[in-house]
Amino acid sequence: MPNRVNITITKVNKIVIDDFCFNLVSYKQDANAFLMNFSSIKPNATIQFKIDTLAEEYGNTFFERQESEGNHFLEPIFEEKDGKWIISVYIPVQDDMGSTFPFILFFIFSQDCYQKYNTTVEKIKKLVHRLSSWVYSHDDLNKENLSKLSSQLREILEKGTEPNYLEMKEILKMPTLEREIILVVLKEHRNGGISLEYLAEYLRESQKKISEVVLELANKGYLRQLIDKDLTIIDSLWII
Repeated sequence: MPNRVNITITKVNKIVIDDFCFNLVSYKQDANAFLMNFSSIKPNATIQFKIDTLAEEYGNTFFERQESEGNHFLEPIFEEKDGKWIISVYIPVQDDMGSTFPFILFFIFSQDCYQKYNTTVEKIKKLVHRLSSWVYSHDDLNKENLSKLSSQLREILEKGTEPNYLEMKEILKMPTLEREIILVVLKEHRNGGISLEYLAEYLRESQKKISEVVLELANKGYLRQLIDKDLTIIDSLWII
């Protein structure tokens, strides 16, 4: 070989490893339009246009549907250009005035992940059913809660692992203070939760003690704490 060789690259075959599996995207009604309010991964342009169109179409036909069609998993749609599957889910939500409006979830799957979905679909439907039973307002379906939902869905898809659901028979066996806190917070969920101060007053216990127990329950995923106008609000989550 000569000491120097000139090499001209005429073509590069780029291998792209696509580790995309699952994306949760949600839309809710804003005035007269349905706008995206959450996505665990930003959709590409093709998928974005597709689900924008579907959301508008579903929103416009929502009031023409039978009541039994609410909270309904629609037939899968295959987007050939991107090789992705789209599952659409209706969740009817009532506002403060008692009117019902749709909230729309889109599950976007790669081909491999769609196969996982087919083997875990009953677990996923159970999770979505619990979520829809828990929702009392559009405010419940915020970025924080949808992010939690997305993580739970991934656990089901990738590991077959469901959240640790807490049923009433288990709640009744819990230590007295834990049980009382959960039962009060469950009752107050319809009102947007209960303040730490009022919860302590209602249970005739110190705020410090209530706060410690609430933190333990929040770490287990049963309750959530949020700050609203300098008040600590305690609310339930859908796994109870």
